[in-house]
Amino acid sequence: MAQPRLWVIRHPAVPGLAAVRGEGVATDIVRHAHAKTVVGLCLSGGRRIEAGGGRWCVAPGQGFVIPGGVAHACAPWGASEHAYVALAAAPQCFPACPGVSDAPEVLGAPAVWPSVWEDGKAAALLLRAVAALAAGQVAARVRFAALCKRLRLRPAPLPPLDPAVRAAMAVVDAAPDAPVTLADLAEAAGVSPFRLERLFTRDLGVPPGEYVLSRRVAGAAARIEAGAGLADAALASGFCDQSHLTRHFRRRMGVPPGKYVVEGE
Repeated sequence: MAQPRLWVIRHPAVPGLAAVRGEGVATDIVRHAHAKTVVGLCLSGGRRIEAGGGRWCVAPGQGFVIPGGVAHACAPWGASEHAYVALAAAPQCFPACPGVSDAPEVLGAPAVWPSVWEDGKAAALLLRAVAALAAGQVAARVRFAALCKRLRLRPAPLPPLDPAVRAAMAVVDAAPDAPVTLADLAEAAGVSPFRLERLFTRDLGVPPGEYVLSRRVAGAAARIEAGAGLADAALASGFCDQSHLTRHFRRRMGVPPGKYVVEGE
């Protein structure tokens, strides 16, 4: 059994594009959403993706696309662990379409749900883009553009958010490590706690409490990247202790924080 490990690769020479490689991932990952579109490839084992009322199973050698803003959960499929590699791309990384009427002929319609693909040339382009990104080469953008054309991908616009959801998110984002209750967020948003919970789940796919935890995990990951120890990163990010961070980090990243590695910066 492979040791679980998660590598995140970014480089200032290639803004807007990041790569993630997971090995020995055997943990179910709770429902979440990415601001960027994710294009990935299953390397071994199998990956299950659930979104809305659907389920997509990705076998080794198959790829997957998760549009930005789509709430989904991931888990191993067909094995106790799996490995994968993925690119997360901001909208500016996609090839420009010459015109609205021409866009379907160039890159197809924006996706609104996860999808599975199987294409050896596309897989090779993805792996070459990841290698170029790790080397800090701007060719990563060129190869990602070629991948988009091969798979006919366009970025989907992020779903609109209710003003109450935006107001509550602003409170959390301003200080994700600060103690906050659902009542606090509802008061800032000008709605009842019950309505805020419903709006949050409708617009983001997760309740406010899960959003708070996701932002805290992201803060801890940033502190770990900057060289902080796990215990210090946990406390500074709003967790009770290192074990509290480890539990929620694993549920959102698939590996414990001690197996999280950042390259390229």
